[in-house]
Amino acid sequence: MYSLDTTTTLRLVQITDTHLNGPEDGHLLGMKTLHSMKCVLDIVRSEQPRMDAILVTGDLAQDGSVRAYEHLHQALQPFACPVFWFEGNHDNPDNLQQVAAGTEHLQRVIRTPHWQLILLNSQVVGSVYGHLAEDQLQLLEQTLQERPDLHTLISFHHHPLPMGSRWIDTIGLRNAADLLAIVRRHNNVRCVLWGHVHQESDQTIDGVRYLSTPSTCVQFTPGSENFSVDTLAPGYRWLDLHPDGRLDTGVSRVENIAFDIDYSVKGY
Repeated sequence: MYSLDTTTTLRLVQITDTHLNGPEDGHLLGMKTLHSMKCVLDIVRSEQPRMDAILVTGDLAQDGSVRAYEHLHQALQPFACPVFWFEGNHDNPDNLQQVAAGTEHLQRVIRTPHWQLILLNSQVVGSVYGHLAEDQLQLLEQTLQERPDLHTLISFHHHPLPMGSRWIDTIGLRNAADLLAIVRRHNNVRCVLWGHVHQESDQTIDGVRYLSTPSTCVQFTPGSENFSVDTLAPGYRWLDLHPDGRLDTGVSRVENIAFDIDYSVKGY
C-alpha cells in the first residue's frame, strides 16, 4: 500500500497505450510512439503545473523489451510525482517488473485521506483479451471492505463495458460480470478507468463513472465494425478527485503536430 498525503483535491494524470519499442524510432502503424508520447508529455507539462500522481494504464511496450520500459521510466522521471504502471496485453511482465524494481511503479493500492486507487492486472499472457484472475478480484473485494469510508477509483487495462465496436468488443474483459458484481456490492466506488481501446468514452451507471482514454499514439475509430484507425491526435486524461467524492475529468490532445500513420494496416 502506498500513501499520498493529499488532503485536498487529488489531481491525477492518465496516459495509456504508449506502445513503446526498444529502438527510439520504433513505431505502431507508422507512428513513432516514443515521439508521440513525448509530444503528449509536453502538453501535460504545459497544462498540469501540479499533479499528485500519473497512471500509465497498460500496453506500455509494443515489443515488450527492457529498453522500451526504460524509455518510459526515463521520460516520466522528471515529473515531481509518483508514477504507477500496470500490464496490458502487449506487455512482457518479466521485463516490466525488471525495470520497475525499486520504484513505486507497481504499487497496487494507493491511499489518501479521502480516496483510494486500486490498480489491477487484467493481462492474460499470450492473449489480446483480458481477464481478472481470482487473486485480483480478491484484492479488489478486500481493499474495498477494508476502507468503506474511502472514495474509490478502480483501474486496469481492458474495457469492462461494450464500446459499440464489434472488433474491439471481442477483446475486452472476459469476466466483466465478476468485476461489476463487486462494484455493485460496494457503495464507495466512484470511478472505473481503463485504456486498451485507444479512444475517449465517458458514461455513468448507477452513480459510478466509467471512463476510457485516448492513446499517446494512434487512435481507433469509435463505433467501427472492423479494425479502423481514427484521425484524432494522441492525448491524455486528467482527473480531479475531490474530498467529497465528486470527480471532474477531461481529455487533452496534441495540436498542430502532424504524425505519420499508415491507415492501410488492418490490425496491430
